[in-house]
Amino acid sequence: MLTEHFGVLLPEHFGDPAREYEAVRKAVGLVDMSFRGMIEITGADRVGWLNGQITNDVKDLKAGDGRLAAVLNVKGHILADLAVYGLPGSEWIDLSRDRAQIVRDAFDRYIVADDVVAENASDRYAHLMVVGPEAQRFMVEAAGAGMADLPAWHHAEVSLGSLPARVIATRWLGMPGYDVIVPADAAGKSWEALVKLGAGRGLCPVGMAALEILRVEAGWPWFGVDFDEGNLLMESLSQDHVSFTKGCYIGQEVVIRVEHQGHVNKRLCGLWVAGEAVPQSSASIQSGERTVGTVTSAVRSPVLGRVIALGFLRREFWDPGTKLRIVWGEQSVEAQVAPLPFISEGV
Repeated sequence: MLTEHFGVLLPEHFGDPAREYEAVRKAVGLVDMSFRGMIEITGADRVGWLNGQITNDVKDLKAGDGRLAAVLNVKGHILADLAVYGLPGSEWIDLSRDRAQIVRDAFDRYIVADDVVAENASDRYAHLMVVGPEAQRFMVEAAGAGMADLPAWHHAEVSLGSLPARVIATRWLGMPGYDVIVPADAAGKSWEALVKLGAGRGLCPVGMAALEILRVEAGWPWFGVDFDEGNLLMESLSQDHVSFTKGCYIGQEVVIRVEHQGHVNKRLCGLWVAGEAVPQSSASIQSGERTVGTVTSAVRSPVLGRVIALGFLRREFWDPGTKLRIVWGEQSVEAQVAPLPFISEGV
């Protein structure tokens, strides 16, 4: 069954979402990540120019390196969260596919006399993910021993059989993962090659239903679901996305002001939810009769055996264990604040 996510039709499941979830928790899963897009930055001035556009420091980014970051507008609001990867002669910006053209157009407004070209290359690449506790062992067998030594967000060009690919050591789900980037016209063959290599090794294709549970467990917020252009970086994303010591970039003044103040007024938090009912997105979070936040995502976690949620809370209610109530329609459930991620690597 195909459903639309970020403007792309993707498999909701491959017949058994529970089995797909279990494969990622216990062995290895293969995810179609076509909801991720790509901007390719080229030109002699690209690195210095890019460093002035995004929140993390990339001025010394080398081929094979990568890191998380975000793009902000002049008011410090998030245009997109992203990962940036250094390649010989270019940089890749990996972000939600439905944000790629928006960010590319924002970039273009700041290219003046620079030798820089920003291209929305989303249609030229396909994006897969191999993830789970056995992912590293699988990728060593599939792409070579170098996969075992690849630090998080670093990457290498490899061959999957006869197919060229760039493999990135990612941590989107808080566990060993490898994003596999291939030319779009090789997507089907690359998927088939990975499935064939995974036969007998526990590899299972994983749909969006299982991925939704896994990403909430990992505290991985998605643009357009958990936050949007109305949110500040420090409200929505981890400090892995920002450097507080780099030079100027778009929106920096707001980020530094918030850092010096020591807090924002609201922040994305985790919630343990009582009972079996899964709150709907936009459900109200209350303390007494006061509304203090909003649910953005909620799922039932099989490994935790309980309902969990992500949601924005006012800063007076951030402390883990704080008791709250979630209300939507005629339903009301008890909840308490939980630290993120809900599940750490290795669980």
